[in-house]
Parts: sequence; C-alpha cells; structure tokens
Amino acid sequence: MKKGIFGFWNPTENTLERFKVFSRFPFFEKKRKPRNDVLATDHARLELGICTLQNEQIQYQYAYDVSSLLSDWQFNGGLGLAFFRPTPIGSPQNGVMSLFSIGPIAVASLGVIDNLSEIREKLISDGNLFYTQNNMAETLSLLFHHYLDSLSPIDAMQKMMTQLKGNFVLMALIEEGKWLMVGCCDYPLVVGRNSSHSTVYFGTDTKTLAQFASSMRLIFGTPKPEMFCATSSQSKILLPDSF
Repeated sequence: MKKGIFGFWNPTENTLERFKVFSRFPFFEKKRKPRNDVLATDHARLELGICTLQNEQIQYQYAYDVSSLLSDWQFNGGLGLAFFRPTPIGSPQNGVMSLFSIGPIAVASLGVIDNLSEIREKLISDGNLFYTQNNMAETLSLLFHHYLDSLSPIDAMQKMMTQLKGNFVLMALIEEGKWLMVGCCDYPLVVGRNSSHSTVYFGTDTKTLAQFASSMRLIFGTPKPEMFCATSSQSKILLPDSF
C-alpha cells in the first residue's frame, strides 16, 4: 500500500461509512507474511489523518490505529479529506504530512511543487509563522488563507492553482460556504462514485478508491491546472470556467 490523499463529497449523508472501509484494507491482516514490496503489520504502522466539516467547523484527527479513530470520532458531515501512508516502525512521527489544517481551511496535497520554497519564503516575509520545517500542505494552507482575505473560496483556489508550478494534486476543505475543492496539474487523479451515485470520491490511488467507489475514471492531469468544486449546499460538482 502506498500513501494517498482522498476527498469525499455527499450533500446529504454523513461520511462515517467512507472511513470505516480503511479497517478492511489488507494492511491490517495480522497473519500477512513480510515481502520485499509489501509492508507487514508487525513491521509498519499506518498513519491516517482525517478532516471533516462538523457543526460548520473543520475537525481534524490524526491516528495510527483505525479502530480507535473510528470509536473516538463522530462523522456527521458530508464533506471530508483524508490521507494515509504506511510508515516503518521506528521512523520519526513528525515527518512531512500530506494533510494540514489551519483555522477555517484544511489542505491535502501530493506530488511535487517546484516553486514551493519561493512561496514559503514569501509567506514568511509577510509575517506568517510555520510549525513544520518541510510541509507542502502547511505552505499551501497558509497561501490559501492569504488569498481568502480578499477573494471568494473559488477565486482563491483558482488564484493559488495558477501560482503553483509542478506535478501535484491539491484538495482543500473550507468552512466558508462548506466547500470541497480539488485541483490537479500534470498528476493523475481518480474520480469515482458509489453505486447509488450519491457520493463522489477524489483520490490519488486507484486500488484504495476502488474500496469506496463502484465506478471510477482516471484523469491524467494536463500541464494546465484543472479544478473541481463541490459544496454541501448543491447536489452537483461545479466545473469553474477555464483558467
């Protein structure tokens, strides 16, 4: 199992069942024998981070054990972000995370942004404080927060996507307007739906998304940024004008 990031959108239902599926992954089979290309349960842990909108506020939880995560966490919102990655036991727990939440924004990201250092330096010069040394999702969260001071959520997402250079997938959860936004640039993105077509999933790993979705399609992101938007107040995915 490789690391991945995921977004979930359903304007009417809660997200609990979307996350329960993590406990069915082969990663949790206790009797699995180690192989060179697969991390066994006794040789690795699963890092999992989840953000959902609850009571119009972003709630975040980070855990190594899915069963305790599910027992301690109540999912009652129709929008969410998640990341996971298998990590060898003994590795530091403060490494680079694929998801970061700051104030009214949560951002999940995967890939490479070539001008990330320049963006980070500019944010620092503007007086922003960083809590990690090398976190793409934290930098993007602060950049998004900066644009939200003067722009709507959609315009802020579009502005940010045009500033980034590289190969990446970016997902943002925003309290204002209850938005889930997904952007990709020169990086594959999987889009899926459940059997009733009531829930839309965005993800970076096909095998994992297949645990949720009954139908999927793979989008090979072009060098030009592409973007999808969803809000809990509407029943369809919005496709902004080309930018």
